[in-house]
Amino acid sequence: MSIDFGTKSTVVACQKESVKISSMRVGTGDLGSSIEAHHYENPTIIAFHDLQSFITAYRQREGRPYTAWHDITISHTANNALLNSKSEFFNSFLFELKQWAGNKNKKLKVVDQYGFVLDLPPFLELSADDINPIEIYAYYLGLYINNMHNGIFLNYVLSFPVTYELAIREKILESFHKGIKKSLPQALHQQQEYMDKLQVLQGASEPAAYAVVALESYDFDPCDDDVVFYSVFDFGGGTTDFDFGVFRESQGAKERRYDYVIEHFGAGGDKYLGGENLLDLLAFEVFKANKALLLEKNIQCVLPPECEEFLGSEMLLSTSREANMNMTNLVEKLRPLWENKMDRLDEFEQGNLGVNLIDADANVLANVELDINSENLINIMEQRIQRGVDNFFERLRLTMNKYGGRLHESTIINIFLAGNSSKSDIVTRLFDERITQETQNITQNSGKETKIYEVFPPLSSDDDMEKPTGKTGVAFGLIRSRKGGKILVIDENIEQDEIDFSFYLGENRKRKFKTLIKRDTTYHTWVEFIDASVNTFELFYSSAPMVSNNKTSIDDQSICKMILPIDVVNEDALVYIRLMNPTQIEYVVALPDEIENETYLGQIEKIDLGAS
Repeated sequence: MSIDFGTKSTVVACQKESVKISSMRVGTGDLGSSIEAHHYENPTIIAFHDLQSFITAYRQREGRPYTAWHDITISHTANNALLNSKSEFFNSFLFELKQWAGNKNKKLKVVDQYGFVLDLPPFLELSADDINPIEIYAYYLGLYINNMHNGIFLNYVLSFPVTYELAIREKILESFHKGIKKSLPQALHQQQEYMDKLQVLQGASEPAAYAVVALESYDFDPCDDDVVFYSVFDFGGGTTDFDFGVFRESQGAKERRYDYVIEHFGAGGDKYLGGENLLDLLAFEVFKANKALLLEKNIQCVLPPECEEFLGSEMLLSTSREANMNMTNLVEKLRPLWENKMDRLDEFEQGNLGVNLIDADANVLANVELDINSENLINIMEQRIQRGVDNFFERLRLTMNKYGGRLHESTIINIFLAGNSSKSDIVTRLFDERITQETQNITQNSGKETKIYEVFPPLSSDDDMEKPTGKTGVAFGLIRSRKGGKILVIDENIEQDEIDFSFYLGENRKRKFKTLIKRDTTYHTWVEFIDASVNTFELFYSSAPMVSNNKTSIDDQSICKMILPIDVVNEDALVYIRLMNPTQIEYVVALPDEIENETYLGQIEKIDLGAS
């Protein structure tokens, strides 16, 4: 059984007694109803109706407790309830499960529909006794999976983004293990030999799992010494992941049990490029353009990631449930523009859009007409996706500089587009334009026309829902690449189970970001950063691969700045920085000839860049 735990939706796939892999419907209600493709993309959302009643029942039995479906619901049922709920119940819906888990500093507040308040610390700080929403979500998934229709499954494999560090991955695996275990019948809990067989394991990263299926679906079959270079642009709902590697035939005694080997040696991503984040960006721009009307009607909205406050926004921005509900309502109205649903685009040509909004006093204002400029909104989408494409090619350049020597000069770079958001025509066009330009540049320099890239669209089922798609392909790939399968996955992005550092560290040099410490710098190694002649220094950092070319403007929205104090000022000393884990650094003042002996002039200071 594989679970692709996604930002917007979760996909479940299973393999029983044969080699056939099938997607599984979760949370659709009536399994006797006609099958539709969206049934297999299960919304990652929980609706809390009566949390206290659920907790009481949940804790009374080890296996399959007598919880009531109407106390907590998930998936399609919960999502439909959100879209039809009143603003007063907005905080009873949790649809940021994965974002909460992936952010080491994000707290969580849930208020059920009876007013019970659940305040939770960041995911990694949860204790064994705390209520764990991810465990609850896994419990309900387990109930859908393990029943009289499907049977009982004891082996599970999960995927993770390439950016998730070890501690987060382990905590999610533990949460899913507890939740799925709870979903199993009480009779199994009384037979320890069965409980000992329950496994919830980490599989390949999400883009690598997709690559396994895409390479097979597009008929790549390397033989002998042939090597296929692949890259994945996995454009999902919340983030975009990049993965780069080679696909080859297995070789030698140690690989004899496998047919193929995937070595993925480059990874990266665009933290905020996702379909849902794009919609939040568009909604914010519409609210911003209608500032006067919203202020007049006392309507507020939230500030999405990467967006900035603007003049006069003090009374417009809020984190209230009304502001969040307004964002949700407008996002749903704008969705046809992003998803290019032709049957619903006529209303955008009229220049205004009627939306039900809620004022700061919780009064519902029906069909508030907002001015929109669809051409401007499309341009905003294109510009943001262009940044993602630029980041992808910059990360590809860095990967080729490091590992390109392992490839033949005639090797074609195969690019697989993945994720539902990659279905957009904008994505395809921007890739085509970038590839055309790069090909022309190389042809001019070499004097001969050379094919370098080939782009493959997201997998499509062509109405055959038993085939993997751009979204369900990850779940299929997890099973294909599981331990004991026929494809060996070797991950060179991880050293001792930990991912590379999450940021590029640098300085402001002539209004450009200059990289001083790269993401793949070895942990626990002091690196010279700046002189210690002043009692503070500026640290600039960014997760965007494009800053590594030293040409990115210092005021780019991906770049953050910290001003850090120095406890010892010394004209002859330097500030040294070392990377400790994917988000934490340490810095200290030391003399150049003493740093290797761990002799310091001041105290070692620790900073968590993930907390900013």
